[in-house]
Amino acid sequence: MFNYEYRYFDGEYFHTLNILAINKDRMATTIVITCAGKISVKDFDLQQNGNGLYFEYGPLLDIIYIEDFEIAE
Repeated sequence: MFNYEYRYFDGEYFHTLNILAINKDRMATTIVITCAGKISVKDFDLQQNGNGLYFEYGPLLDIIYIEDFEIAE
């Protein structure tokens, strides 16, 4: 199983987002978030546009596309 990872910077901290699960039937994803030494697990609603599946994250609800996640080394 691959570990898909995305790095997000909120202006103060880097957040490491890892996909735990994607459910296309429910249009939801479960993400593990690591930031400032804390780990949390959160469900996000998936949305879709011409660029693919995405969810909104961060204080400004930035769009993060699922296909922007990379396999972590």
